[in-house]
Amino acid sequence: MATGTLPNASSTRMVESEGILRMLLLVLALAMPLGTLAYLKIQSTRMSYAMGEIKERIRKEEEFQRKLMLERSRYQREEEVQVYAQKAGLQPRKQGHLIRRSFTAEDQRIAKLRPVSSEAL
Repeated sequence: MATGTLPNASSTRMVESEGILRMLLLVLALAMPLGTLAYLKIQSTRMSYAMGEIKERIRKEEEFQRKLMLERSRYQREEEVQVYAQKAGLQPRKQGHLIRRSFTAEDQRIAKLRPVSSEAL
């Protein structure tokens, strides 16, 4: 009888280990898609941050290019005016007057004593 109980006990242990193995496989089968989903979500977030930085850089480059185009058009216009002035025999205007950049206390006192109306301008 002792030999009859031994195979029965080992088969019980084998069934228990199969149950544990099946549970582990079930957990793994459920964890893999969730892990993959989490990984993809993290990658998606990283991509959105990178795209935001790229869009910001593109916007800055476009703004810089607009400024360069504006400067180029101004330069071309100034050159055209200069060529026309030379052909017409015009002389450049002298700019002999200087404007002080800040008001002194004396200037402010005079401005309070003599206000300027907008009609005088």
